[in-house]
Amino acid sequence: MLQTGWIPLQSVLNQGTELMLDDQAIWQDPIKEFGINCVITSPVSARLQILPQEEGLLVRGHMTGQVTMPCTLCMESAVVDLNHSFDSFEPFLAEEGAEDDLDVDEYFMRRAPQGGGLEINPAALAWEEFAQALPQYPLCRKNCAGLCEKCGKNLNTGQCACDKEDYDPRMEKLRGLKLNK
Repeated sequence: MLQTGWIPLQSVLNQGTELMLDDQAIWQDPIKEFGINCVITSPVSARLQILPQEEGLLVRGHMTGQVTMPCTLCMESAVVDLNHSFDSFEPFLAEEGAEDDLDVDEYFMRRAPQGGGLEINPAALAWEEFAQALPQYPLCRKNCAGLCEKCGKNLNTGQCACDKEDYDPRMEKLRGLKLNK
């Protein structure tokens, strides 16, 4: 079952439900909206199991796919394989007018605009998990050499011609010092 928008909470309360989120707009629209430098290279999908609990919903999920992002050190393409499992507890909204809704994710659960109870948005929760699954510092490879700090050459493709001797000019008088053992 594909769900990309708001669905009535009542439809999942009896026995829970399992949803498959594979509409690429779930991921691509926010990537564009938030200006994230990320390209989906293999379709991203998330399987959510929504289980009703006494005070909220337990959402268990697993996300797979592949994205490309710029390497933090050299700016070349870094391929990121997504294989992310997650559990999230989402509390129910309090009675209308109560002020106990501080822990409620308003992008996931809301009161239906036309009345008729509460609604949930599984795609919003899946997007949150997608954003958390992206690495903070993507690398093109484990041993990425990065860029030369002086000339900007990509050191993964070879050395540059810059003078590698880096020293603090305040220590100039100590450069020729030899210690006897």
